Amino acid sequence: MAVLLPYMDFTDHESFNCVLSYTLLSTAVLITGFLSLCRLRWLNKARISVLTPPATPTTTSATTQSYFWNWPARMVSAEMVLNYLRFKSTASPIIPSPERTLLPSLSQHEQASLAYHPDSLPGGRWLQTPTGRIRVYEFGPEDGKRVLFVHGISTPSIVARDLLTNLAAKGCRVMVFDLPGRGYSECCRVTPQDMRLYSALILMVTTSSTAPNGFFPFNIIGYSLGGGITVSFASQFPHLVSSIAVVSSAGLLPYSFAPLGMKCSLIPWIPVWLADKLLTTKLKGEEESPLEVSIDEAVHTTATARVVGIEPVDVFSVIRWQNRHQKGFMSGYVSSMRNGPIFDRVEEWTEVGRILKSNRFADPRWDEKKPAQILAMYGSEDDLTPPMLLDRIRECVGQEHVKAVVVEGGGHEIVVYQWDRVFQEIVDFWEL
Repeated sequence: MAVLLPYMDFTDHESFNCVLSYTLLSTAVLITGFLSLCRLRWLNKARISVLTPPATPTTTSATTQSYFWNWPARMVSAEMVLNYLRFKSTASPIIPSPERTLLPSLSQHEQASLAYHPDSLPGGRWLQTPTGRIRVYEFGPEDGKRVLFVHGISTPSIVARDLLTNLAAKGCRVMVFDLPGRGYSECCRVTPQDMRLYSALILMVTTSSTAPNGFFPFNIIGYSLGGGITVSFASQFPHLVSSIAVVSSAGLLPYSFAPLGMKCSLIPWIPVWLADKLLTTKLKGEEESPLEVSIDEAVHTTATARVVGIEPVDVFSVIRWQNRHQKGFMSGYVSSMRNGPIFDRVEEWTEVGRILKSNRFADPRWDEKKPAQILAMYGSEDDLTPPMLLDRIRECVGQEHVKAVVVEGGGHEIVVYQWDRVFQEIVDFWEL
């Protein structure tokens, strides 16, 4: 292994995982071999003949009697260790959400004072799925343009409340749900949070719509991780999607850009609790409000929000509330980092480009006016998903099929702090 190290490319996902996995596996093999050797030496000292009681009563030494009576206890301990190593457990794999761990102990007034309470958005309901209960919101005119919003990796659905309520006021039928382990949705610790899960959830959520004519086809907006989920879903089910808009989207982040702590946390051998420690607070959204937003922008956003009678979202209080009360957050977050559509999903974005080129999305208006496009928005000061990703999007999707927007002075949270700009771009893009 030492001979190969100089030739390994540590900016490559597979190479980095291979080295760390080999190191951990080698250590585990050495420890297991040492314990097995000790076990064999111990069994050799304790003769097998003394483990079976003789047919006729005999007198045995105190040492043999002590070993004989302790043998069942030793077997139970070995079984417990094997069950642990095989990840067997009699406990439920579903990690309960604050719906069960927090809300029952609070009064209605105390619930209303939470940074994120179940009625923060209108039209809330619970949806039972094979991987736990999901919190879903659906509101707006029943005959309006269908819009599904998918939030990011560390923020629940309330993060885009101002944007979504204004879209509903504009005549859209809006649907949004908390991803597993975020907000009020439960998390299944044994189900990887990859596109198999996310696609199934989107299908289950949209088919559960309360609108008389259903929710298909729908327009889809993805924020951060939700942008990668949005594009991956659209590449699989283009007949269900009318158009795509992504905000501060992941999906095409180069793996080489990931910091060392993130790369280590992606190794499957690393336990969840250690992976959580390796990730920085910035990646988990736990830092204070960004300084890029000026006082004038904050006042303008707040004033615009109050036009429709709502208060601006304190997203960092929501994140702190979630980290404190959502027991499945750590498991869901780390699983999304390891399995979600975040890094180098070139094939899926290229497939979306081919679909746009052949106009196979469910939106006939593109035939009459201009080539089908995807709306991609990034903040100019975003250091998590930098605007340079627009070059990769154009390369994969095609220059003529991308409407690129860079929000000057905006960080990763433009859907929160510059939501009015995002709202206006979406309104223009969809011609609402």
